Amino acid sequence: MTTHSIVAIKNGRIVTPRDIIENGVVLIENSKIKSVGERSKLKVPSNALVIDACGRAVTPGFIDIHIHGGGGSDAMDCSYDSVNRISLFEARHGTTGFLPTTITASQEDLLNSVKAIRIAMERGTGGGEILGVHLEGPYINIERMGGQPPEYIRKPDSEELGRLVEASNNNIKIITLAPEVEGGLELVRRVVQQGVVASIGHSDATYDEALRAVEAGVSHACHTYNAMRGFHHREPGVVGAVLSCDELTAELIADGIHVHPEAMRILVKCKGTDRIILVTDAIVGTGTQGKYKLGGRDIIVTKKSSRFLDGSIAGSVLTMDSAVKNMVELAGVSLRDAIKMATVNPARRIGVYDRKGSLEIGKDADITIVDEQLNVYMTMVRGRVVYE
Repeated sequence: MTTHSIVAIKNGRIVTPRDIIENGVVLIENSKIKSVGERSKLKVPSNALVIDACGRAVTPGFIDIHIHGGGGSDAMDCSYDSVNRISLFEARHGTTGFLPTTITASQEDLLNSVKAIRIAMERGTGGGEILGVHLEGPYINIERMGGQPPEYIRKPDSEELGRLVEASNNNIKIITLAPEVEGGLELVRRVVQQGVVASIGHSDATYDEALRAVEAGVSHACHTYNAMRGFHHREPGVVGAVLSCDELTAELIADGIHVHPEAMRILVKCKGTDRIILVTDAIVGTGTQGKYKLGGRDIIVTKKSSRFLDGSIAGSVLTMDSAVKNMVELAGVSLRDAIKMATVNPARRIGVYDRKGSLEIGKDADITIVDEQLNVYMTMVRGRVVYE
């Protein structure tokens, strides 16, 4: 759609990092947020394009740092068109920035996927903006492989990782690995030195091994509770480390299927609302129904879940708007805190909070408008309406 130099969103409930402004206004000029405040205190320029929020909540655009696909497209399709279709699907659900996420695969397929994502970043997308790459695997523990294809799981390889980083044009933001496997801690240290977030996931580490990984630089946990050694009162495991270590931010797939609502509440009590990051872990068939493939295996996708033929979970069909809604309804957090977990926290985690993740002066005008049921009414990326 056409981008206007000055846009005013009025009559909204503006969700900021500090409070919710009733009957508020957001002024946008040349893709940036120019001012945010109460309607009575802000003058709307006569030449502005006015968008009436009609009392709906006006929030920062959601940021999904762990998504494999959606709407029939997959990051492993290794094409610009597929990545762009994912961006359009994301925009329909309020996501304005995301990290296309790879799975464990051959070096050739990973390189081709990363190259396609880089090209999409350079060309731009029609929906949500690509903010980098999340490598989930291939350096994981086969004992906790989850839906990852076992034939491609391998030991950490710094040379291979270097080729992937180069192919991405230094845009790899997160790598999920199992630090307890041979060479894992060494790779963690190298990853951190390159400014990449080291994430523990698909890991069978003991509690002590997880602590050593944190000391080496691991600062993030991939889909907490899932595909990691669980909590036991004599061996707290990876889950125990995630719950107890303030150094770790924790991804959460808040669909009520991957994690029981009470476990979601426990995570909030242990981590607080500043260290939880909502993610979708969405796969190719999200938003549709039918038979697809994930890592070469057949999956059945319904409105509620994605599963392999044996009934085991195969990624999710969650969207970010639903994740926010579920945190309010299932975990009992406030709307402002749920939105923070989908905006501020992921932006900080991947180092873009200086320009993304909150409605503050000078930041990109990445904005989502939702109704009382948290259905997305409009999505805006850098001041451009990409969905309504």
